[in-house]
Amino acid sequence: MTMRSVCLWAFALTSMLTFFGCQTAPQPEQKRDVGADTKAINALVDVYTAAHNSNDAAADVAIVADDGIVMLPDQPAIEGKQAIKSFVEAAFKERTYKIVPTLLETQVAGDWAYVRVNYTGTITPRSGKPMEVSYKFLWICKRQPDGAWKVYRVILNSNNPPPSAAGKKE
Repeated sequence: MTMRSVCLWAFALTSMLTFFGCQTAPQPEQKRDVGADTKAINALVDVYTAAHNSNDAAADVAIVADDGIVMLPDQPAIEGKQAIKSFVEAAFKERTYKIVPTLLETQVAGDWAYVRVNYTGTITPRSGKPMEVSYKFLWICKRQPDGAWKVYRVILNSNNPPPSAAGKKE
């Protein structure tokens, strides 16, 4: 074996030992304060409600992750924070909201959580009659690298039957 071959083998062996030997052992999952996480996630509901009731699109989307997705009934998903912001801005130009949340459930599992919340209230078109509304939301929340919670996915549906079904009898 030449000196060059010995040096290459020594380098390769040293590199492998260094790489595999210096790997840190898997760390146990960091102990989380579920109570504090639940409180932080529930605060997102308060921010959303205040933003909607004041038609503040910037505050409304501040709670959304950059790669958030909103899924509304009967239309394609709205993907990404900027698209969500554009949608909310357009909605706020067309109508005002006065909504009240009823928090039903918050569950935290590590860096993920979900929230079930009902909203009731009034939506008033800029030109038209106010409408009483009742909606249910399911939010999937995700802890961000900085530790903050953001809304990652939203599913929304009305609690009321569609207008075409309201007059039907079974």
